[in-house]
Amino acid sequence: MKASLDFFNKEFEKAKAERFELAKVNKELKASNEKLAEECRALKKQASQLEDRVTTSEQYSRNRNLEIKGVPLTEDENICEIVRQIGNALEVLIEEGESEVCHRVPVKNPSAPPNIVVQFNSRTKRDAVLKKAKKMRVSTEDLGFTPTSPLYINEHRCPALKQLLGIAIARKKAKGWRSVWSCDGKILARKEESSPIVRIRNAQDVEKIA
Repeated sequence: MKASLDFFNKEFEKAKAERFELAKVNKELKASNEKLAEECRALKKQASQLEDRVTTSEQYSRNRNLEIKGVPLTEDENICEIVRQIGNALEVLIEEGESEVCHRVPVKNPSAPPNIVVQFNSRTKRDAVLKKAKKMRVSTEDLGFTPTSPLYINEHRCPALKQLLGIAIARKKAKGWRSVWSCDGKILARKEESSPIVRIRNAQDVEKIA
């Protein structure tokens, strides 16, 4: 009888020790997982901040640029002259030499004419054209083309900003917000006319549109 009790006591103590060891290992694993999760969050934050800096830098390099959509493509065209004609339609004089670079860029829609990117020699001139373009409407008719179709003049956004703006606009429609727009390389959103403006810096910020 005593031998049996001793055996069961030993087995009980052995099981208790094993359970204690398992609890200890489990606690260590939990702590390790929490540490890894914290490190993962920190790395994601660093990656997001780095992505923000790269996007900001790319957009800054375009702060004298405009992108013009809807200008028909013609053979032997003078794009700088087209830009000056658009300036005249907007009542903004663009003198020769003020537009340093004018060229076409591809678009996703193969049936649409390539957009025009123009780089001015000063941001002041770029902003003057952009300001008028927001108030006045220009069309292909102003360039002598028929039939008439509208021209769209916007900031020249870097690819990351274009993509983010598209995501934000889709979210705006899904959530019934009033507006999403870009200004000075920043994407902004507003739920109602009287609501505060929300800055969208990255894909995570899109969740603010809720």
